[in-house]
Amino acid sequence: MRIRIDGTRTELAYTINKISAILPVGSISPIYRHRRPYSWRVFIDTAPDRTGTRWIA
Repeated sequence: MRIRIDGTRTELAYTINKISAILPVGSISPIYRHRRPYSWRVFIDTAPDRTGTRWIA
């Protein structure tokens, strides 16, 4: 599953921390500036590949 998060840098850091505590995070895209001056965007992939019975993080 791919999750898109928009917000300030502080909001992104808080949300990424909370999501990674709950879901297995496969990858996080680089944070880049969105349309507004203090708005940033990041994508999180929460379904990483499996090898056997363990998640690769």
